[in-house]
Amino acid sequence: MRYPHLTARIFNTPLLIHPQKLDAIISGLGSRIVGLQVSDPELNEYEVLSPELFSTKKAPFVQNQGYKIIDGVAVMSVSGATVHRSRMEGASTYLIGYDDITRDLEHAMNNSDVHAILRVYDSPGGEAQGAFEHVDRITSMIGKKPMYSIADGMAASAGYLAASAADKMFITKTGYAGSIGVVMRHIDVSRAMANEGVQVTHIFAGAHKVDGHQFAPLPDAVRADYQEEANSLYTMFVNAVAQNRSIPVDAVRATEAATYMAVKAVEKGLADGVSTTDALIAELAGKRSTRIHSIPSAQAASYKENATLSGMQQAETASLNSTKGVTTMTLEELRLAHPALCAALVEEGRVAGFEAGASAETNRIKDVEAQTIKGHESLIGTLKFDGKTTGPEAAVKVLAAEKELQAKAVTALVNSAPKPIANAAAPDDAAALAAEESAKAELSVEAKAKAEWDASVDLRGEYGNNFKTFLAYKEAVASGRVKVAGKAKG
Repeated sequence: MRYPHLTARIFNTPLLIHPQKLDAIISGLGSRIVGLQVSDPELNEYEVLSPELFSTKKAPFVQNQGYKIIDGVAVMSVSGATVHRSRMEGASTYLIGYDDITRDLEHAMNNSDVHAILRVYDSPGGEAQGAFEHVDRITSMIGKKPMYSIADGMAASAGYLAASAADKMFITKTGYAGSIGVVMRHIDVSRAMANEGVQVTHIFAGAHKVDGHQFAPLPDAVRADYQEEANSLYTMFVNAVAQNRSIPVDAVRATEAATYMAVKAVEKGLADGVSTTDALIAELAGKRSTRIHSIPSAQAASYKENATLSGMQQAETASLNSTKGVTTMTLEELRLAHPALCAALVEEGRVAGFEAGASAETNRIKDVEAQTIKGHESLIGTLKFDGKTTGPEAAVKVLAAEKELQAKAVTALVNSAPKPIANAAAPDDAAALAAEESAKAELSVEAKAKAEWDASVDLRGEYGNNFKTFLAYKEAVASGRVKVAGKAKG
């Protein structure tokens, strides 16, 4: 097995990468890994890694970092597979180190020439190792300066994990986002080795020392351990995206690691809208003024106070200053002349803006939650995290959902109710009496005798409370064996 340092980073290790890109990488490296002769250039053996790759400290300010500044916007390109620590360029993809990306981002945050940041992703993802630490460092910088991201091509798996950590995330019309999942590959070369007449024997101490080696099929126990590791990373991935995008964890899991294009990605909550890199640069560039009235250095201390004046007061102040020989200058000229003053004003405006935005969003969420009606909690949960629905709009949607729910309940009730009985005509009184007499006539001799017996105290006294004697008499009368003259006895 050749290039063990590459093999260890591709096989038997969890990856946050789009599966098709992993197939391409394996295809490009496979023949070299198993030792077949190819005409591709040799890959450098264990390259010497520079010390800064292992540092998590903020980078010192240097010029020509890995981003371009356009109208005050630092545009960072994240194009290629992402890895923990590497500067290698493979034949099938570019490999970008998480620490390099983070270092560039920290540099832009500390660069006074930059007032906003746009991270442009065209990445299938990459290694799981280092990915979550990378995102933690990105999220720690959110709020310092406006920071957008865009899937301009693809932001998949670890690429999407990082791109989701931004004030807002966008996607191009033909861009793809998602693949929120974990993949791990194992290679078994035992048959190829056997065909070459080679047998590998492991001599080791520690039961798990050679788990997942490529010279035999993967044992079930080792496979279970790998699956447990993948499941753990998947949970971390889902939770991170849910937090970054302010969407329910169940909604993230429901994507089942699918990759979505443009509008579909927005519908799933994976992006805030469809846009282009140029449009976002223009939007972020417009977040600061290109010209500003300046105060001479002797009056610089009072400028910050003047900045809080109303529009009319600022106009009067500018007019007054113009009579004193105060000139206007471009923002770049002002920043060169008074860097500390500009930095203070920018920071004040940033803090005020984000505090106002956070307060507005909190109030919006509270307004939406106030519209809760039992049975529509899921709808409220979706509306309060979509970042746009107001309280009144939520009320309209919840009431519409309740109306639809009640209509369905009424329909179900009507369909399940028993059918009404047809109206019957009222019976004729004479006919009813005749029917009653007929029913009485059909009673047995014993029943009629019992009725008479129960109704007459005198009758019971006459027969000495012996119903059987009275019944025998009534049966004899009924059969004609006893004839009663005049009024019938009893």
